[in-house]
Amino acid sequence: MKLWDRIKRGMDAGFDAAVSAVHNITEKAGESIELTRLRREKARLETELTKHLAELGNTVYEKISEARLDDVTEKLEIKEKLLEIAREEAQMVDIDRRLDKEAGKKETNAA
Repeated sequence: MKLWDRIKRGMDAGFDAAVSAVHNITEKAGESIELTRLRREKARLETELTKHLAELGNTVYEKISEARLDDVTEKLEIKEKLLEIAREEAQMVDIDRRLDKEAGKKETNAA
């Protein structure tokens, strides 16, 4: 599974929970309908903005990584951040592999 797919899955769950929390809090507080609507709309827009920024960052990350644009990473001073992301992505791939292996063991033992 690609790094972006993992991140997006987690972001979607987090954003849904945040919007739901705003909805519950504002209703419980007995605020006016208009104030509640405005807060929900703000939370929705913040969520969309964060998603767009994450998508932009992912696109830039993939382009720089694929083309090995070292000059760009140095100019933007993001080389260390890209290396850190690559290390963490490798760790996630390793964990996914180990999870699959452990799940396979449990299925074999259960059968």
